[in-house]
Amino acid sequence: MNLPDALLLAVLGFITAVWGYKLARLWVSLLSGIALGYVFYQYSSHELQAVLTPLVLFVIGFIVGAMIGFAIFRLAISLVAGFAIAQSLISAGLFVANETVLIVLTIVFAMILYAIVDKLLALVFVIGGAALFFIGLLAVQLPMIIVAILTLLIIVLGIYKNIRR
Repeated sequence: MNLPDALLLAVLGFITAVWGYKLARLWVSLLSGIALGYVFYQYSSHELQAVLTPLVLFVIGFIVGAMIGFAIFRLAISLVAGFAIAQSLISAGLFVANETVLIVLTIVFAMILYAIVDKLLALVFVIGGAALFFIGLLAVQLPMIIVAILTLLIIVLGIYKNIRR
């Protein structure tokens, strides 16, 4: 890896470790807003487009979609992870394989995860960003002790910034 690529990786790792969770939530809100804005724009009736310009419809859809995306971020992640855990337990033979058990387990695990998903996701972003930072600095060929200390500082800073919110 050449020097510019290694430095870019280290910078992206720093950004991911410190602001990754907030950026992910912002990204989900932005994409939800664009998607709903497009739906409002593209699929509104001709009568409604005559009263409101398509651009106004897009803006209304964007605002509503961004608010929905921001609000359901934790819920969506909790449901997906709850389903994955429930399906894994059923596949492992720990529970009877039927739809009712799958739904109940998904809801139970989703409720548990909903309470802690913010902290877990923040931790995932901190660890992932610190790993990118570590790899980037190793590619710069700094001494291992300096890379380890800087990475540890990034982990502490990332945890502080994400837990404090």
